[in-house]
Amino acid sequence: MKYFIAAAILLFSVLTVSMPGAQKLYTWTDENGILHITETPPPKNARVEEVTNYKERTPEDEAARRQRNEEFRRKLEKYDQRVQTQEAQLKAKEAEEEAQKAKAQAQQEYEDNKAYIDKLSNRKWKRKKFRKRITRLKKETEENFAEAEEAAKRAEEAKAKAEQGKQSNREIVK
Repeated sequence: MKYFIAAAILLFSVLTVSMPGAQKLYTWTDENGILHITETPPPKNARVEEVTNYKERTPEDEAARRQRNEEFRRKLEKYDQRVQTQEAQLKAKEAEEEAQKAKAQAQQEYEDNKAYIDKLSNRKWKRKKFRKRITRLKKETEENFAEAEEAAKRAEEAKAKAEQGKQSNREIVK
């Protein structure tokens, strides 16, 4: 999309550049079928395709052209800002979904591990025998909750960034 916009700006600026000294531009085809574009009139035996009359632009015309270009540039900036805001909102939504999944997964693993630990530690001899496994499971559960909290923080940051983009869009529109 950005390439299209850049190409449009380039094409617009090329088309608006004045051709100093050119009063008429002739497009004609000679007897061999070759197309010519010249500032000089075609020979008598040539078939004239088009004659374009040019006039030099006045300073008012140039000022109006500059003003149109500036207005076009401002519209493009607004559009780019809206696109960035929409992308930020999409990222925030994805981060929120990721955080919810991580939280649900951590909760499920916590429940599974809790049941397993209860099963392993219901007798004194089992607690002694499976102490390392129980400790490892508790550590894994804590790590899963920490990951879920980190995902929630990333989601909040993305949401804040999207909100900041919305706020800057409102300021640009005003």
